[in-house]
Amino acid sequence: MFLVVALCFGAASLSAQTPTYKYGHMNLGNLLETMPETKKANDDLKVFTDKITAKDDSLTKAFGVAYEQLEKDYQAGTVPPVQLEQRKVELQKQQEFIQKFEQDAQQLVNSKREELLKPILSRIDEAVKQVAKDNGFLMVFDTGSGIMLFASETEDVTPLVKKKLGL
Repeated sequence: MFLVVALCFGAASLSAQTPTYKYGHMNLGNLLETMPETKKANDDLKVFTDKITAKDDSLTKAFGVAYEQLEKDYQAGTVPPVQLEQRKVELQKQQEFIQKFEQDAQQLVNSKREELLKPILSRIDEAVKQVAKDNGFLMVFDTGSGIMLFASETEDVTPLVKKKLGL
């Protein structure tokens, strides 16, 4: 009987010493959308994007007008062949400029988005880390992307794996 009681206490103390690993998850995108700072960032990004779009529309409209004018002049036979080729080259350059502008504009918008969201994401990152540490989470995952948002300090097992692989 004493042996059974001793075994029960021993098993209970072992289970109490076994660490429990807690894993958490959240949807970063959903959280981001609920933050008031995100609405302001999105509004600022829309203003920025609208300015770029207006310039793109203006360039595209000017190209369209020049192209239509060349078509009319050609149809009317008022453009000498040398001038026709020169105007075609100018239109080609104008079209290439618009394409480059659009590519650069996309990069500018992406950079602006990153710039506006960086402080918000940093704030969320700090909060996730603090919540994880305060509540004993070993890892916290973003269910929207599958990315790990937090991992507690752990041991790097690379040397052990290399040894196992004979490296």
